[in-house]
Amino acid sequence: MSPSTSSAAQLKAVLSEVYAPAGQDAQAGVLAARRLVVAFAFRNPDLHLVVDGRSGEAVVRTGGDDLPAADLTFHLAGDDIDQFWRGDLNPVAALSAGQLKIEGSLLTALVLAPALPGLQARYRQITARLSDDAER
Repeated sequence: MSPSTSSAAQLKAVLSEVYAPAGQDAQAGVLAARRLVVAFAFRNPDLHLVVDGRSGEAVVRTGGDDLPAADLTFHLAGDDIDQFWRGDLNPVAALSAGQLKIEGSLLTALVLAPALPGLQARYRQITARLSDDAER
């Protein structure tokens, strides 16, 4: 796990930034364009994060019973979280190995797949910047 995503609060902050430019960016805006809600259920650190694109903007939310129902939920744990977001975990192999579980339509997940490399690149940039800041 990256030092910048070792806690639920840090992971939430990084992923909120990954999805922040949804209005201007095709990768982050794919959920908004398709009016989808995607959830990430992480363990170690424990975090349930929802990216809600129903309004036409990708809005990151966590906690509470008022979270919208997700069209897709991705389940990941521990170091697999960081590896997934870095692009070091092959989603198909991870599904086969049980490292990644998806609730919802696999076809919808496949529609979103082309946006993943851009989101992963943003994750890598953000975590590198945070690591650099921590070293100073």
